[in-house]
Amino acid sequence: MRIGRAESNDIVVAGDLRVSRFHAELRKTPDGRDELVDLGSANGTFVNGVRVKQCLLDEADLVGIGSALYFFSDGRLEAAKEAEAATFEAVGLSVVVEGGKKILDSVSIFLEPSSVLAVVGPSGAGKSTLLNALTGFRPADEGAVYFGGRDLYASYEELRSRMGYVPQEDILHPQLTVQRALEFSAELRFSPDVDAGERGTRIDEVLSELGLSESRNQRISSLSGGQRKRVSVALELLTKPAFLFLDEPTSGLDPGNERELMELVRELARGGRIVIVVTHSVQSLDLCDRVVFLAPGGKTAYFGPPDAALRYFEFETSERTYAALFTLLDRSRDVEWKELYEQSPLREKYLGAPAAHRAGASGTRGRPLPPRRQQSRLRQLQILTRRNAAVMLGDRRAVLFLLLQAPVLGLLYWVLFQRNKLSTSLGHEATLVVWLLAIGATWFGISNATREIVKEFPVYRRERSVGLSIGAYVGSKVLVLSAITLVQSAVLVGILLISQRVPPTDLADVQGQYPEYFERLSPFDEGAAISSAKLELVIGVALAGVAGVGLGLLVSALVRSSDQSLAILPVLLAAQIVLSIPTSDVNSGAVRALGNLSTAQWGNAAQASTVSLNGLRLRLELGTEQGRVLARYPQPPLPIQEHAQDWLTYVRAVLPELGEAQQRALDNRTARWEHRGSTWFTNVAILLGFTFVSTGGAWLALRARDPRMLAGETAVRAGPGRRRRAATA
Repeated sequence: MRIGRAESNDIVVAGDLRVSRFHAELRKTPDGRDELVDLGSANGTFVNGVRVKQCLLDEADLVGIGSALYFFSDGRLEAAKEAEAATFEAVGLSVVVEGGKKILDSVSIFLEPSSVLAVVGPSGAGKSTLLNALTGFRPADEGAVYFGGRDLYASYEELRSRMGYVPQEDILHPQLTVQRALEFSAELRFSPDVDAGERGTRIDEVLSELGLSESRNQRISSLSGGQRKRVSVALELLTKPAFLFLDEPTSGLDPGNERELMELVRELARGGRIVIVVTHSVQSLDLCDRVVFLAPGGKTAYFGPPDAALRYFEFETSERTYAALFTLLDRSRDVEWKELYEQSPLREKYLGAPAAHRAGASGTRGRPLPPRRQQSRLRQLQILTRRNAAVMLGDRRAVLFLLLQAPVLGLLYWVLFQRNKLSTSLGHEATLVVWLLAIGATWFGISNATREIVKEFPVYRRERSVGLSIGAYVGSKVLVLSAITLVQSAVLVGILLISQRVPPTDLADVQGQYPEYFERLSPFDEGAAISSAKLELVIGVALAGVAGVGLGLLVSALVRSSDQSLAILPVLLAAQIVLSIPTSDVNSGAVRALGNLSTAQWGNAAQASTVSLNGLRLRLELGTEQGRVLARYPQPPLPIQEHAQDWLTYVRAVLPELGEAQQRALDNRTARWEHRGSTWFTNVAILLGFTFVSTGGAWLALRARDPRMLAGETAVRAGPGRRRRAATA
């Protein structure tokens, strides 16, 4: 018996695009048992809340496929009615922080299908803590949450796919149009076998439901605050969640937009969803079915219908407004609001006694693991790369800035080095040309990447919670930014070479004077490793920039705000400059040792190998060494005839030392600057190694910010006999 989205299946799960065309299969084993086998689906097959690849079924097992639930009975899968009319219940939720302080104190709620709950209260009352506990993002230390009678924490990997969560920050790329943002989100969340036509149909449905059809081709940055919030909701509605959580959706909206958005929330609930809204606004509480007022300390001051709240608190205040209740709760911190509500008849009326099997729900919980990928890493990489490119191209100012960076810097270099400086007679200038190429490329890479992750972290965090691969995310950033850096490097080198010759033309003269110095080097009329020296130079400069991209992404993954990344940028660049200065007269031994950790140092070495910087500097080094010898021996007075003996003594002393000085200049070459293919490839390999380490560090930094559940927690809470199946998954 095959289950899936396609009409040819025995059990058809219609309309749920998270379900694969051929999702799972129920088979008979040789010994007559019934076995459920996942057919490589993107979003997984679940038995009693645990994801499985294959699993022997027992009587009354609960099978979850997308939003569909089935009971296994007598060898058949029967649709579970709870999937159509799910209730939402929280029982005794408590959260304790370090030091034993409770910031959420035994909060309980109960919601019927198609209802709206508003969570309100003064600042510090625990609204965000309650929302995190209800969504399972940070499970409560005590208590339980039930979706349609099922324990959320025990079946979190399955049930979280039925939740939609809209954080307070916009989870949007403002550079994209509404249509494009939804298309990319649909590609990431739906099964890979969903074609563009099916995705487009679902996007049309969501846009129509939210009144955004006419705005589909508008850039998100041009929308009003209320419209942007609708687009954030639209991203969540694509997967048809049964439960929708909104964190401060009306923040920053004017009263008219606030009312309009709350009316939309009311309409969404009428479509069969349960909607929970955390808000400071009380103007539209009349549109909610239930409201929970939290008092400071995370205590329930009231739970029930909004209009009954005014009557309930009337014994404390004559001012019958919701706003007055905020003031009352904030100023009356000594009042035991929780005990008063527990003793009131409203507690029994709207919450009742919890079911016997739930009354004792408690226990310590860890944090939930990130969900498994809904798409392969390669597919996610392809989607994210296209999206990153679209986001960058959609920001015209940023594109203009990127396009101008390389030409402006190249023109500055061209003005500074107007005639051929890559010459054996201009060793200092040649060194400066090569070094500034590496510094320019490093600047491109670091500045392009330092804000890339942190500026869209709310988007990343939400997508990570629904199965985004960190490797695909970081990889897409590297691909797009590296392509930009490659273009910038090519432009920079191209402009500089207008006034320079690569390879240098006068190296043959030095080669004739010191043939043993050059005998094992590559020919000077080509690059160190490939025949085209110009192409080799572009590659070396670009790889220095790519190494800078990796470093910038690492910083962006570590910081907590764009301001922090911008503050670190000049410090990082200054460190690259200081540690990569190629003149030993400037750098101390310690700085030279630390320079090995500088990507610009190795970028400089790659370019130096291409142009044979050792050869270009040879006359400079010879002159320097000989000058040091001559400085120690003052010349005898003139004329020579009158001081012949003094001159003879001088020549006998100086000539041997000049020979030694010449040999020192020949021997003291910088190994990483040699014009050899092996040397160039070594420098390039080290640059690639820096890139790998930096991007790996960015991966680890993002991984460290993932919520996690204690090992085995899901298997233990999944019910008797399920540990084996969890291990199979």
